[in-house]
Amino acid sequence: MNYKLSFTSKYKALHRLGYTQAWLSLGVITEENLVSQYEEIESSEDKNAEHYRNSGFCDFLSAKNSLTDNEVAGIFELTDNGPDKCDLSENRIIQLIDSNILTDAQLDWITKYPEVSERPIQKRYLRERLTRKIEKSSISDCFEEIKACEDSHIQKYIIGRSDLKSEHINWLSEYGSNKKLRNIAKQLLNSKRFK
Repeated sequence: MNYKLSFTSKYKALHRLGYTQAWLSLGVITEENLVSQYEEIESSEDKNAEHYRNSGFCDFLSAKNSLTDNEVAGIFELTDNGPDKCDLSENRIIQLIDSNILTDAQLDWITKYPEVSERPIQKRYLRERLTRKIEKSSISDCFEEIKACEDSHIQKYIIGRSDLKSEHINWLSEYGSNKKLRNIAKQLLNSKRFK
């Protein structure tokens, strides 16, 4: 099937779904995706265009093992242009960081965008940086940072690692960011591994 759309049809579909031409130019969506989503939104009970944009972006990321620097820059420039007036740019940046497909250099490079230093993006960015640092070194090497960040996701992550030591568990049992983590740490302290 040929998905080449006329200018009018393309404009109508892009506008209804809240995309700009940049989404097609960057390859985040294809004309085939656009046609499919347009047909779906017209016939579905779900008329929320932001759901389709989010789905289109998630599909794009999940199909990638890596991104070029131009693709990363393009993602930061994507805008929402729909009748829903819903801006998903913050959500896209978080999904990009969480996708774990950025290189270390790209992760450093995106800090040039001011939104990366604002909440909640900053929290996700710092989590990704610290997780990578722990993976390359050890919990012990990063433990002061782990304590300082007070991130329950990081604390949950280190509980499952083989380089977890009794001093880490002791700290987590007392200062873990939530009751569940503190209880898990207390159980681990009583296990054979840490006796």
